[in-house]
Amino acid sequence: MTNYKSLTINTRFLLSLSLSLSLLIACDKKSEGTPLCDPITLNEPFTAKIGDTFCIPTESWEITFGPFLEDSRCNVPGLDCIWEGQYVMAITIETGEIQRDTFYADGDWRDTLYQGSYAIILNKVFPESRTSMEPLDTSAYSFEMIIK
Repeated sequence: MTNYKSLTINTRFLLSLSLSLSLLIACDKKSEGTPLCDPITLNEPFTAKIGDTFCIPTESWEITFGPFLEDSRCNVPGLDCIWEGQYVMAITIETGEIQRDTFYADGDWRDTLYQGSYAIILNKVFPESRTSMEPLDTSAYSFEMIIK
């Protein structure tokens, strides 16, 4: 005689196990197809935002932008300032080890950092002008970068 209670428990267990395995396989396939960073072409300008991660596809080199630290640029039309201000933003570079550095862009609001054989150029900060000296929400900022 078949014990239906035992059969029901075994069936539930097998269904639960197969569902779990299906989810694991599905998650694994998704992570393989989704790049963890946007590829950089050396010497070509690209636009980034706070929180973005870019990489050099042929090397183990990744850069993440942020956090945003300061925007004291005097870039409000019609406003006379004693100091031109600066845009300050941190970056994290991963090359097998983690390195942090900071852009201090003043004057023309550009700055260059050096890491290994690469020059990391903060070429332009957007928006180029704003309506008040109050810092914007970090999502409103973007910047043109060049890696040489």
